[in-house]
Amino acid sequence: MAAKQGFSEIEVRLWRLWKGTLLVGVVGGYAVLLALLLVQHDWRAALLGLAFVVVAQFFRYIANDVDRIGWGLERRHGGEVEADGVVAARQQARLFWLLVGLAQLLNLALVGQAFALGGPARALATLLGLAFVEVLFSRIRQANRRVEFQHASYGLSEGALHPNAKPGAWDEARLQRLNRRLERLKAMAEAGEISQRAYRKERDKWRVRSVMDEEGEARR
Repeated sequence: MAAKQGFSEIEVRLWRLWKGTLLVGVVGGYAVLLALLLVQHDWRAALLGLAFVVVAQFFRYIANDVDRIGWGLERRHGGEVEADGVVAARQQARLFWLLVGLAQLLNLALVGQAFALGGPARALATLLGLAFVEVLFSRIRQANRRVEFQHASYGLSEGALHPNAKPGAWDEARLQRLNRRLERLKAMAEAGEISQRAYRKERDKWRVRSVMDEEGEARR
């Protein structure tokens, strides 16, 4: 919840870089497991392992979007889901954990494959490797909530992080975040959760802050 926690732009950027680092770690972990299958066995074993990994990532991709919906429900109701949102919240939680469970079944399939090919020692090594990847996924979920589910950054596409990046890329992303925040406030005002006066005050504050940030960067 970057806005509520009062993160600065540079802190959000660092969290996005951390998220990118975690994703690289996940890819690296899976790559090592598949490479071991290819080197120590054959391409058929590696291909089967790759199929397990790819299908699991499809489930995780959907689970990430479901988790974003749950985060949105929490934000909308100030951290506590009200009566009219209880059913949606329960459905969201069930679907999220179902998808996570399906991904874990595919992890177990990888462990079973390792046991069939290399015995208990290989199965244990695979289990430990997958446990490490799961820890990284849990940190990614935490980072998602810190940066309001913004995309990960790898230090190559941000104008302020790389001299050859497209000019204005970071400014455009910041403007999009500002617009999303204002849209949420407007929806809250229309729903009667906050007053129109409070909405206009917050809107003006964000706009003034945005202009001041732009002028400050222009003087650098």
